Amino acid sequence: MDIIHETFAIEIAEYDEWQDRSRKNNFFELVYILDGKGFHSVNYVDYPYEENGIFLLPTAKCHKYVIEKPTRFLFVRFMGSYFLPNSNGTVDYSNWFSRLNFIMGNHSHLSGEMIDDPDDKKQLKRLLDVIIYEYNRKDICSAFVIQNTLVSVLAIICRNVQQKVWGGRTFNDEKFVDLLNFISFNILDPEKLSVKYLSNKFHVSETYFSEYFRRNSSERFQDYVLKSKLRIAQSRAKYTDNPIQDIALDLGFTDSSHLNRMMKNHFGKGMREIRKEMKK
Repeated sequence: MDIIHETFAIEIAEYDEWQDRSRKNNFFELVYILDGKGFHSVNYVDYPYEENGIFLLPTAKCHKYVIEKPTRFLFVRFMGSYFLPNSNGTVDYSNWFSRLNFIMGNHSHLSGEMIDDPDDKKQLKRLLDVIIYEYNRKDICSAFVIQNTLVSVLAIICRNVQQKVWGGRTFNDEKFVDLLNFISFNILDPEKLSVKYLSNKFHVSETYFSEYFRRNSSERFQDYVLKSKLRIAQSRAKYTDNPIQDIALDLGFTDSSHLNRMMKNHFGKGMREIRKEMKK
């Protein structure tokens, strides 16, 4: 693994037979199939892969590739610090921290290929070609170019995850679609999720906002926000080793007990139960 920046690492590797790789201290990993064919297995579920396939891997332990045809992989490993609001990088990634929480909370890590839109897949290939070029060039500006290109890569991933979350559902009110996107991508910012702030931003009367949201989504605004946070908490319990107390505080819960109560109410299982299931 060639570490070219403190917040991410890039590797291009070819395998005839899969070998276990060290994946410690990463937030998640993006895998792009340059060429080859086989099956991708996460937690004992197999999905076919082929050239130009792309996968998003959490820190799952039960992970491997069953290689049918010699395969070249592009691995992009994201360290947790890449998405921290106080990152030392020259680019401000504070908004992306919430976006990645949205991806982690809503992307099924057992779903195999994650980009369905053919035009997005072509665009993603162009961006990854830029990353490969800079990886091979390795000059003084390469890390910065890769870092900025990854912003666009993640935007495309985010768009595809959002489409899957909606499951083909359409909304007649375009403003409401913008509202849902704004909530999803600012889920950790309580100020921006206040009814007052959202009413002003989207030009909806504050007294009418709750009714407006329920009429368009068929659920209460507070319930939508809570379930969004709980999906993120569930994903972190499954795919990271973060302390449950830290997860709770980061998502705006009073403490781990508060988060566990909410999780049991909505999913029937507490955080520790969810984490233990992934270790079996």
